[in-house]
Amino acid sequence: MGIIKKLVVGFFLLLFLGIAAIFGMQYYYDTAYDKVPVEVKTETVSGDVFYLSHVLEPGTYKITAEGEGTVEKIIILDESGNVLTESETDNMIYGSTQPFQVRIDYKAPVGVDSYGVKIEIYRLVEK
Repeated sequence: MGIIKKLVVGFFLLLFLGIAAIFGMQYYYDTAYDKVPVEVKTETVSGDVFYLSHVLEPGTYKITAEGEGTVEKIIILDESGNVLTESETDNMIYGSTQPFQVRIDYKAPVGVDSYGVKIEIYRLVEK
């Protein structure tokens, strides 16, 4: 019975450390970097839509998607359209040494003809 108890405690300790690391990274990027706006847009759309940014230069970026609809995912594409990574959250920090594009998929709310979406892409520049 002792080994199972150690495994359960170890699992929760690793889970706690992972969550702390995620919030620590977020705090670090928010305090050590200035946000330079690259694209900040608010639009009214209808139906399921996606937003595709222009090709972004290499660097570190903070990407935020908001709206009355549901943000399905944020997808990072290389210059030829291949998926590099994706996130099912409404914000992420992404850094690359190669140019890339951002695609944000939105799902329309039920029973609404048109709804608002907001896209914010900031380049993070060290203070």
